[in-house]
Amino acid sequence: MANERLLQAPNTKVQICVIADDQEHAVKLPNTVYDGSLQKSLISKAKALTTGGPIQTRPTTTFIDHNGKTYTSASTICLRWYYESGMQTFHETFYVVDQSPRATGGGEWDALLRAGVEPDPGQVPAQAFPYGYAPRDPRRDEDQRKKDEKKLEQYEAEKEAQAARVRERLLKNLKTSGKG
Repeated sequence: MANERLLQAPNTKVQICVIADDQEHAVKLPNTVYDGSLQKSLISKAKALTTGGPIQTRPTTTFIDHNGKTYTSASTICLRWYYESGMQTFHETFYVVDQSPRATGGGEWDALLRAGVEPDPGQVPAQAFPYGYAPRDPRRDEDQRKKDEKKLEQYEAEKEAQAARVRERLLKNLKTSGKG
């Protein structure tokens, strides 16, 4: 798949914002990590409650991240999310976990993004839009070259004609000034 090369590396810290449907304010999640081994995205219970979105009870599910840490969830929340450096939003069902401690550095993760989410546009090189490129047409190039040559010939002819008029006036002025 061509898009696989754009996926982020596991354990990449990203900054996202989430917003629940029918809510007006976004909640920043600056301590979010992309985890390439998770099949579902996780969010801490505290951040899920902050969004104001409805939390749905589900059967208990267990997840294991790329560090081997186990998470247990018995509820989900559907949110729209976006990277702080991006403008596109994505719908995602986050599994709510009580705590999501970091492997190092202390503190908790606000959320863990699953494998396969769109990459952060701030960390991916810009892509050219395919419809922004027009292939070269040899006939069009030849027509343009001929037009340019014709314009150059007209310019040279006008330049010569103007130089001839200036010479004539100078000669005429010299003759009239020499006679007087």
